[in-house]
Amino acid sequence: MGDAARPRLAACIVCRRSKIKCDWSPGEARCKRCIQLGRDCVRPDVHVGRQKGIKNKRVGLEKALFQVEQAVRRSTSGEPQQPEDGKVVARLRELLGELQSSNRLAFPSSSRGYQDAEDESSDEETTPPALTGGEEAGSNLTSTPDMAQTSEETLAVDDAENPLELLARASYFQPAEGPPHALPAASTEAPGRVKHHNYHHLSQQQNHQEHQLAPTIKSQEAKDLKRFFASAARVNLDIGEDVDPICLGLVTTEEGEALFSFFYEKLAHTRWGLDPRVYTFSYTRSRSSFLCTSIMAASALFWPSAGALSKRLSNHVKTLANRVVPHRHKSVEIVLAFLINVPWMSPGSHSTSDETSAYISTAMTIAIDLCLHKVIASPEKMGPGSGLTVARGECLDPRTALAMDGLQDVEPASERGELLLRGRERCWISLFVLERGMCLARGRPFLVPITRSLKDCDDWHKTPLAEKQDGPLLSMAVLRRDLDGLFATVRGLCDGSQTVSSDGSLIAQTIERAIEQFFDQWYSKWGATIGAGPERRLPPYVDILVTHTRLSIYGSVINHPTAPLEVRRFFRTAGLSSALTVMRTAIQGESQLQSMPNNTTIMISFAACFALTLSAYAAGGSTLAPSVRKLIDEAAGVLERIGAVTEHRNGLSVLYGRHLRQIVRRVAKGGLKEGMRMSTTSPSVPASQGTPVAMHAPPMDHQQQLQQQEQQQQQYQQQQQILWPETLQFSTMSDDQIMQVLNQPVNDFDPSFGGLSWDDMNNFDWLHWPEFGS
Repeated sequence: MGDAARPRLAACIVCRRSKIKCDWSPGEARCKRCIQLGRDCVRPDVHVGRQKGIKNKRVGLEKALFQVEQAVRRSTSGEPQQPEDGKVVARLRELLGELQSSNRLAFPSSSRGYQDAEDESSDEETTPPALTGGEEAGSNLTSTPDMAQTSEETLAVDDAENPLELLARASYFQPAEGPPHALPAASTEAPGRVKHHNYHHLSQQQNHQEHQLAPTIKSQEAKDLKRFFASAARVNLDIGEDVDPICLGLVTTEEGEALFSFFYEKLAHTRWGLDPRVYTFSYTRSRSSFLCTSIMAASALFWPSAGALSKRLSNHVKTLANRVVPHRHKSVEIVLAFLINVPWMSPGSHSTSDETSAYISTAMTIAIDLCLHKVIASPEKMGPGSGLTVARGECLDPRTALAMDGLQDVEPASERGELLLRGRERCWISLFVLERGMCLARGRPFLVPITRSLKDCDDWHKTPLAEKQDGPLLSMAVLRRDLDGLFATVRGLCDGSQTVSSDGSLIAQTIERAIEQFFDQWYSKWGATIGAGPERRLPPYVDILVTHTRLSIYGSVINHPTAPLEVRRFFRTAGLSSALTVMRTAIQGESQLQSMPNNTTIMISFAACFALTLSAYAAGGSTLAPSVRKLIDEAAGVLERIGAVTEHRNGLSVLYGRHLRQIVRRVAKGGLKEGMRMSTTSPSVPASQGTPVAMHAPPMDHQQQLQQQEQQQQQYQQQQQILWPETLQFSTMSDDQIMQVLNQPVNDFDPSFGGLSWDDMNNFDWLHWPEFGS
């Protein structure tokens, strides 16, 4: 039944008080507004208001316009017409025809604007006010108000989270900007007055022009104000021929398709956040040149024969990244582009001078502007009895979310709409995981807040629409989300040990139980979900992240200022075991870590320095220190090889691997003299090694040259034995074997060991200890 034939019904008291449309059908107990607010829907039997026939309802010009409107409506709707309706409509058409013809003769250029005003007015009558005025922002700037295409019940004032949003929503209730079909001022004057001023024809024509331009100026001003106070949630896509890599000739379409396939096959397990079902080459190119170029540049970095292509694409990526802030580009795809560029960023002039922190902070700003942190829930699921305890300010309507992304035509309930909405959630989770990992690796405080969507994401991957990498992504999100509570527990136990009656050993055991219980719960859930093989082993990349997290916890305990001495000594073995496990995992999983991110490289380096520092306190007769140095040297070799997997890779891990090698050799040579005095297990240096060579040696024959080469080879082997005397093969051991070796009495620490201090790490000024929100 059409709107014209639908009977007019009285609004309920709640809707009348809010001055909104009462969406209610006969037979229903309550309207949608009362259902949403949990109110009783009280509806009077008769329509309250002025009745037909009252003289003071409309007077003057308003009365005439109302009569014309009623006549036109009756003539077009099929309702019974009055005798004078046809005459009124015919006369109105004649007047409008004369007015349009006179305007075309006097103002040819304004007739087009008048017709546009009519079209715009008709659009505003059939289109929700939240979607009007979006074209003025340009082809790449799509206006997407906060509550686009939703019912009026959702436009309550209590939905607004801040003054800007309140102003944006208040603009939806603004009246029309002016009667679009209003006649010019000159045509409304009396005929006698026009004849009386015939001798001022020129002046009258000028006044006519001013009167006609005045509404246009006011209308434009109203549009500018409406656009300024519109919802801030809008996308500004970075697309166009001047930035598109295909249009610029940087890459062909066939190469782009191949690079996208390579990314999803070889690199997607390292950089989470993309769904191959959504972000195909053609779709990504239509949404963001930055993201499209970033994916191709990342793939070209690991493509052996794409050195020149990688250089072109990497330079274009930097150009597009620098355009985001000045041009106010904003979209979900831009956030993903920043996330993809972080893992394999080329090293800067200093170990902390790359763009990682700037990229993540910019991505977080754009993500919050687009409300990626909010829970996507329709208003129907938020009503009373739904069981949801999420505040309305923390939720976002699915249609609104799609409208923000410029996808108003996509139905939220369709499979395409669900994939796009899930992509928004995946983007926020990926940003959280990457930012927390960067902060843990580089010793920075956390920035991305733990929102309601992150608190309730434990079962987010249990859906038929889940992507295969959603499990590993969510496992790390849950692990790093719950770290704050574990850190608070450890700090509380350490701070509570300052009393005289406190037992340091008991506190150490309590902390150990809390940490072990935390990781046991995580392994019991996620080991079965993302583990592989009969033993449900974690992927090497995830295993390194988990073990480094455990190492970070032990490091925080050892370095906490209020930690008792027993706690620091108790956790030295656990911390050293975690550090050795990180390096062993990297060595054993080298074949699966060819695309190792920069954060993982820093984590391995931190584990190496942690183990090197702790092993320096081992007892004099122990082989623990040289065994640790050998393991570090093997891990450094892995970093160097991974960083140079292709000729044009130029990975950050190459610099870290070389630096670790230098540190290991410097520590071994620096402790050589003391080790020779204290330990008898180290082989002595041959006396011939210290004999100076004669300045004028006689010429040697071929036999003497062979002897000298053999002697040099022996000296090199002896030097290697000095560096790694009777070493243990930690790289081939399991977790239990490493712990068994560390618990042997011969590998006990020196009695003077009282725990690490901040001064112990001053030798590694290029490495920063993590911060734990203290």
